[in-house]
Amino acid sequence: MLVWNVLKRLRFKQLLGLAFLSLKHPLYIYPTLKATTESFYISKKYFSKTHSKNGKGNAYRHALWNAMICLECHKWQQKTDKVLVWAKVITDKHEELFPNKGLDKLMDLHNNRVGRELFMNNDFKSVNEITAQLKSKLIFAKKISAIEEVDEFYNELVYITDEG
Repeated sequence: MLVWNVLKRLRFKQLLGLAFLSLKHPLYIYPTLKATTESFYISKKYFSKTHSKNGKGNAYRHALWNAMICLECHKWQQKTDKVLVWAKVITDKHEELFPNKGLDKLMDLHNNRVGRELFMNNDFKSVNEITAQLKSKLIFAKKISAIEEVDEFYNELVYITDEG
C-alpha cells in the first residue's frame, strides 16, 4: 500500500508529529489519504515513467494532489478556507518530512499552491473536472532553471527537466 510505504520511512519523532497533526484534524484523515492515493495513481496513469521526476508529470501530480485533498476534504467540511489551510499544512509537512533541495523543493511547493488555487477558483464537483483543468494548464507549464524564475510564473505549473 502506498501510504504504508511512505510511513515506514519516517522516524518515530516524525510519526508522532504526523499523528498529532492528524488528531487535531480527524475529519481530514480519510479524505487526505484517499486523495493522496488516487492522485498518485492518476498521475501514474498519465505519466507512468515520469511523474516522480522533476518534469511536467511531477508538476501535474503535485497540483492534482493538492486540488484533490481540497475536493475530498470539502465533502466532509464545506469550509473552503479551512480545507485550503489543511491542504497547505499537510503538503508542507510532506515536503518537510521528505525534503528536496533548492529548486526541486520550490517547484513542488509552487505546484502545490497552484493546485490549491485551482480548487479555490473553481467549483469542482469531481476529480474528472480537476484532471481536465490541469491537463489544459499543463500545456502552458513553464520550464525553469533558477529559483528567481518561479515568481515569474505565479499562476502556471512549473517544471525543471524535460521528460523523455
